[in-house]
Amino acid sequence: MNEADLVSKVTRNPLIPAILSVLRRNVQRGSGENFGIHHLLSALGCHPGLQNLDPNPELALFKKNFLMMNGLYQLQQSLWEDEGLVLAIATLNIQLNRPATDCATVLPETADPMRDYYLNWQHYAETSCDDVVTLLNGFWQWQPAQGRDEALQTLDLGPGASAEQVKQRYQRLASEHHPDKGGDPERFMAIRQAYEQLRL
Repeated sequence: MNEADLVSKVTRNPLIPAILSVLRRNVQRGSGENFGIHHLLSALGCHPGLQNLDPNPELALFKKNFLMMNGLYQLQQSLWEDEGLVLAIATLNIQLNRPATDCATVLPETADPMRDYYLNWQHYAETSCDDVVTLLNGFWQWQPAQGRDEALQTLDLGPGASAEQVKQRYQRLASEHHPDKGGDPERFMAIRQAYEQLRL
């Protein structure tokens, strides 16, 4: 049996219990800080399921990331069905929350190409080193534009905002939301991160 056949038979990711444990610890800590994929990788770095995945470092990193994202997306569905919890997955912020309304009984169905990609085990089994290089090159071309749009939204600015407008809006919002002035620390951090993203 080749690796593709073996992987296609896998339905449950072996990292799921460890991922769930890390997520629950993060919720219990309630630090209010963003918890992203890099934090999850750091927390799970010594997990046996993430060791010796491939001799090629780029492909090994791809497989680690795939296993973590696959585990998160599997958990997203099962946490909703079993506990009514919403697992929001973004690169820089993973959040486990109760739904905004008690009336919610169905996980909102939205087209999510990332979820579809990471739930397909064939991508894990069949991705080559060349594919990883292509994915990484595409990521670095896409990421700044994606991050810019989100950062502009955070600062309530339109896509045509100048560097001077960004700076002025940042200064106003940072002053308004600074924790030392009674502002919300989470909102302040989001404003600061948006400003840093736009400075790239």
